[in-house]
Amino acid sequence: MSDSSGINSQKEDFMAKFDFKKMANDVIEFVGGVENITKINHCATRLRVNVKDMGKVDKAAIKKIDGVFGCEEAPGNEIQVIVGQIIEDLFFAFEKETGLKGGVVDEVLDKDLVGGKKSVGQLFLSYLQMMAGIMAPVIPTLIIAGFMSLILTLGTKLFGLDTTSSTYQILNNISQAPFYFLPMFVAYTSARKFEVEVPLALLLCGILLYPGWVDLVNAGSETGFASYFGIPVYLCTYNSSTLPIVLSVWVMSKIDKFLIKIIPNTVRYFLKPVCLIFIMSIITLSLTGPLGYLITDYVAAGINFVRTHARWLTVPAIYLFSMTFGMFAPGFHLALIPIATANFAQLGYDDIINIWFFSGTTVPGFTALWFTLKTKSVKGKNVGLPAAISALFGGISEPTTYGICYRVPTLWLVNAIAGFTLAVYNGIVGTKAYAYGAYYLTNLPLFYSDADPGNLTKAIIGVVIVAVITFVGVFFTDWEYPEDDDRIVAGPPTLALFKKKK
Repeated sequence: MSDSSGINSQKEDFMAKFDFKKMANDVIEFVGGVENITKINHCATRLRVNVKDMGKVDKAAIKKIDGVFGCEEAPGNEIQVIVGQIIEDLFFAFEKETGLKGGVVDEVLDKDLVGGKKSVGQLFLSYLQMMAGIMAPVIPTLIIAGFMSLILTLGTKLFGLDTTSSTYQILNNISQAPFYFLPMFVAYTSARKFEVEVPLALLLCGILLYPGWVDLVNAGSETGFASYFGIPVYLCTYNSSTLPIVLSVWVMSKIDKFLIKIIPNTVRYFLKPVCLIFIMSIITLSLTGPLGYLITDYVAAGINFVRTHARWLTVPAIYLFSMTFGMFAPGFHLALIPIATANFAQLGYDDIINIWFFSGTTVPGFTALWFTLKTKSVKGKNVGLPAAISALFGGISEPTTYGICYRVPTLWLVNAIAGFTLAVYNGIVGTKAYAYGAYYLTNLPLFYSDADPGNLTKAIIGVVIVAVITFVGVFFTDWEYPEDDDRIVAGPPTLALFKKKK
């Protein structure tokens, strides 16, 4: 209890250091004034400001505002001001000073990334961004599932909760419902992403989850297909899936726009929804649903092949990709959450994505902690302590990424080596997360399972390994925290940044 109160006290002291009204007015000034702002929003760590004229924006000046970790330009004339855990306080002040209203948005916006001919790599990145935007709002439901699983584990182990009691059954239902009805949540966020009427998208998803469809699938047939107006439909269940409904809602958005053009206004209100759902029921059950199901199935088969023949390789490969291409910075990691949900649904655990997340938060957390203890820079300490708390106890690594690692290339390298080592270790010993959310210290119990009690020990050993490697890397290397901002970059450091400054 004392540790928790101490952490909260430190966080409050840190927050008290900022004059959010001044910060807001500084940002307003450096983006060209209120008259240059068209829209404001924020995500978990960034203030997002859309402007009319990008030429009036002074990004260098924004980066020098006290409390700002970095500044990026995004498609659609959007400026992203990276501030970490103070975002809600800053946004409240920003709304007040501008007189504008905004809200919470997805970690990655991609509405303006469509159009024009794209390479395969660009298409892949666009897909990742799209999935990240769809999955980001769903995360709280998965965290609830994880915490309910934690309560069940602690309840049965420490407080003698009877597994046959109605209390246990209800809590278990709460922990499982987010995964079973995951397509519903994804249908909602997909509808918002693709600009489709939300109730209709939910109805389309409901068709796939309705018990009557499940009964039809369970009854089966010799061919594995049923007939719908003479059209063959593949018999499969869609609970816990994501891609089938994403594909279906995307197609639905195209059909919806087409129907708007051809159906007269006088009958559109009732005729368009009926036609849309009827057409989409055929397309979904015969094409997009099975296609998404089979793609997911083949991806899972590929992952299982690697898991069987080179278990140690999977997580390190993803971690290395994230560090070299900066996936953790823009939030692309959210696009891989469906792999985790599929693992939980099929295996009862996730040994890939949550383990990767675990590497991606504990490592920056300890890097920031040791950095805070070593640096003599007051500004550095003000950045380091909240960054450590955010990563170790909140699972948010961006304050360390932007506030420390991108400014001190040596520590970026320390971070990369420690994270890769942890990923290799977890791959070799087979560390598993038995509930979603097992990627920061306060959630370590989610690594425990009655069937695999030693798994928690594996996770704790991994934490010790990271603590030691980052300690050595931070305290026994020569680096200096820049008081100015001329070395802040929007992505991982290049070799040029490792050269000594003149």
